[in-house]
Amino acid sequence: MKVAPFMSGLAVLGGLACSRAESQSGLALERTLPGTFVQLSNVVELSDGRIVFADTKAKLFLAADLLTGTVDTLGVRVDSLGAEDPPDRYKFPGWVVHLAGDTVALVDFAAVRTTLWSEKGEPLGLLPIPPVAGQTPVLVYDTAGHGYKIDYQAILGGAEPGKAVRPDSIPVLRIALKGAAIDTVANLSAPDYGDAIFGEQVQQAAKVFAPNDFFGVLPSGVAWVARGHVNRVDWRAPDGRWTRGTSRPYEKLPVTQSDRDRVLAQVREQGKLYGMPQDLRIEYPFADSKPPFDFALGRPSGEVWLQRPRAGEEDPLTYDVVDQAGWRRAVTFPKGATLAGFGARDAVYANVKSDSGDRTIGRFRLK
Repeated sequence: MKVAPFMSGLAVLGGLACSRAESQSGLALERTLPGTFVQLSNVVELSDGRIVFADTKAKLFLAADLLTGTVDTLGVRVDSLGAEDPPDRYKFPGWVVHLAGDTVALVDFAAVRTTLWSEKGEPLGLLPIPPVAGQTPVLVYDTAGHGYKIDYQAILGGAEPGKAVRPDSIPVLRIALKGAAIDTVANLSAPDYGDAIFGEQVQQAAKVFAPNDFFGVLPSGVAWVARGHVNRVDWRAPDGRWTRGTSRPYEKLPVTQSDRDRVLAQVREQGKLYGMPQDLRIEYPFADSKPPFDFALGRPSGEVWLQRPRAGEEDPLTYDVVDQAGWRRAVTFPKGATLAGFGARDAVYANVKSDSGDRTIGRFRLK
């Protein structure tokens, strides 16, 4: 797929007004891709400044050059895929990771396999990962030869029939890509639970808007855990030593009836795909207030960006930036833009939504 070049003027997009107690950084828009997409994965910048990403609605693996505006499809999307099929095939490309050197990993959500690609877009082979902690893909990697997987089976299975499993923590497993050695490198807090009602059935479900922990790894192998209940980021050195971060006060936004209605409407919309009756009684457990962050993404330079929840669904997003020294600043994105990835020289990539509802990728410069 080719898209005609697009020339974008330099526009400065200011953040929210900052208070004396808070350091606020802005973003300057450099370029956007001319094409439009329905759903986008994360964005990975290559060494020559091009980017790779997935359109998860069209189920395509894409490479793009923001300087020329060209977008190329990599590999071939197929409807069925066997374990021995060539690495240039995929069913549902969902996540992209840059490994060591010029190697890029593409995670296929449907085939539950990961393929390796060169930065030139050439398929290199399959990434063999030992089956551990269920049939879910590994999304987190360092450049030292490890993949990392959260063991959700610790809370989803393993108990006697009819008995719920509610451990205090969820282990994070580190998997050596050569040799297949596996060890536990972190533990995340278990979700907060409440009763969910589907028709006449009552079952336990994680509370919506309750705090959650997020895990990630920097390319060097330094791991981090963003602790949702206490609003801090802890750091693990490659030798296993932990450094506890400092908790930071935050404004607790109440969960409104509008928030509840929006979530339940999304549940019903998704339920249509599985034939769920639209008049089925549904009740979900909700937290009373929103957490300090509802998403976290690591920046290879050594930062973690924590996405604050919004009071309104259309409000601009603000990210708290934390490194091993503590909280550094807040960065507010323009309305309709969501963090998608990072690049060299303070480049920040965003999933940008236009007034018409179409989406594309924008590259910003952190000021």
